[in-house]
This record gives sequence, C-alpha cells and structure tokens, in this order.
Amino acid sequence: MSTRVPLNRLAFDLPLAGRMVHVVRAAAFWAAIVLPIGYPFLLSAGLDGTNGLYFVGLLAANAVALAVGHDYDPGSPDGHDAADRHGVADRPDHSRARDPSNARRRGDDA
Repeated sequence: MSTRVPLNRLAFDLPLAGRMVHVVRAAAFWAAIVLPIGYPFLLSAGLDGTNGLYFVGLLAANAVALAVGHDYDPGSPDGHDAADRHGVADRPDHSRARDPSNARRRGDDA
C-alpha cells in the first residue's frame, strides 16, 4: 500500500510547506535560466579531464532545475505557481456533478 502524498497536496495542507515549495520552484526556475551560461565557457576550454566532468555535472544540474522549476509562473500577479492555482485542492469534484439521473435519486429537481 502506498503512502505517497503529492507535493501539491502537501503544499495545500501546510502553509509553510506551500511557501517552501514556491521558493524551491522559483529558485529552480531561475537556475535553469542561468546555468546554460556556463556551457560556452566549458566548451571553449575543451571537454578533456575535469572540464568534461564539469560539463556533465552542469547538464545534470540544468536538467534537475528544469524538472523542478517547470510549474513556476513568474508572471503570476499573486506570486503562486501554476500548479498551486490548478492543484489538487482547486480541481472540481466531478463525483458530485449534477446530472438528471443523480438528481432524481437524491430527490432534487433536474
């Protein structure tokens, strides 16, 4: 049995966790923008020895930053991430949707 809690769900349950998720996503977003500046310098120095390892490390760091910062929205006026605005708590509950068959069973008018 799995006890995993989605990151967005945790952010809605704990206010401090929501702020931390926002800060981590923002830092990862901006790191993903800034990290590629190092590519030309490492490529111009050559990829032999430790420069090759630095280049691979920079690629891995950029990939992680892209994955973590993907849902951050820098243009949002309220400062929330895209996942926070459309996250678990904001999703409509389709199980209670009004359709005529459910309305008749509950005794409501359609």
